[in-house]
Amino acid sequence: MAEAEPREEYERVLDSLTAFTATQKELARAFARSARLHTTDADAIVLIIEAEQRGRPLTPARLAERVGLSPGATSILLGRLEKAGHVERVREGTDRRVVTLRSTTAINAAADTFFEPLHRQLGQALGEFTTEQLALVVRAAGNLRTAMETYLRDCEATPKN
Repeated sequence: MAEAEPREEYERVLDSLTAFTATQKELARAFARSARLHTTDADAIVLIIEAEQRGRPLTPARLAERVGLSPGATSILLGRLEKAGHVERVREGTDRRVVTLRSTTAINAAADTFFEPLHRQLGQALGEFTTEQLALVVRAAGNLRTAMETYLRDCEATPKN
């Protein structure tokens, strides 16, 4: 019986994370509706903003990979976002051939307005945990992400029949 207990706990953790991910997707759809955007456009904007916040702005090619679009479809998406004033393509750094994507002040304000109350609520929800407990959650999430990324790479490397 002792062997079944950890497996049940693993399932509970994975079920919880699956529900969390589904809720994140619904939040993305709600942000899209609030900003009057198509969900793919909103997903792209969120990815661009997150990359900027990490100090590693996306290129159009990397955005295409992340949103699962062809380079041509990504170019059309970026054209729409530029025309709406949400995103700019910028040539920065020493290699002027490299284009990076930057979000505009206006779309950042819209994202902040939508997500800031959630950030406060999430902070309150996590406030009951110790630093050590939070570090354990970060470690567990990192391990799960690594396992999923490895599996994904293996799937993509497997020849299709």
